[in-house]
Amino acid sequence: MDFTYEILDPDTINVRLNYGGEWFEFNLFYKENQWILHPFDATLLGNPDMCRLVVADLLANKPFQVMLAKERILISTLRTSIDVSGAGERGRGSDRRYDEDIEADTEDTVDQWIRSHTFEEIVSQELQSIEQRLELYNTLLQKMFYEDLGPGNEEFDKVQEITRIYKDASNRMKGLIDPDSFLRDLNKDKRRF
Repeated sequence: MDFTYEILDPDTINVRLNYGGEWFEFNLFYKENQWILHPFDATLLGNPDMCRLVVADLLANKPFQVMLAKERILISTLRTSIDVSGAGERGRGSDRRYDEDIEADTEDTVDQWIRSHTFEEIVSQELQSIEQRLELYNTLLQKMFYEDLGPGNEEFDKVQEITRIYKDASNRMKGLIDPDSFLRDLNKDKRRF
């Protein structure tokens, strides 16, 4: 499967697309009477050419189109939070360097993203990303275990350490959302040792 999505609320959908063997995340949100597609990945925010390619692939993705139809979002009315048309690019004769243009565009996009989300939404999105990574590494551990690899195997131990890091990060992010929950989880973890 090269496409997944999660509806967070009636106005927010997280979208993931596998492009070239890498997963790219987008936030699709409803604001000021329009649906806006925002890349959630620094690679895309800092590289308009790559962003254009990935967005074009996403728009051509049939499961994405079906998801839009189910959510009654017209593809023709969909907007992106950054310019993917290529019309805003400067030529070689510009006074400013191309890197400076990318940096300014990225800063504008990040500022726009920050203004359009509450702190809790930002933390929730980050938490979701961390938990998806944790799930991926837990699945990898399972597959390694089924292949007769386990504790003591160097690669298995490293992957297990990665899962611990993501688990710790997940608990800490939850603490930012619900500090009482973080303290309960922390006390529970202490009782295990």
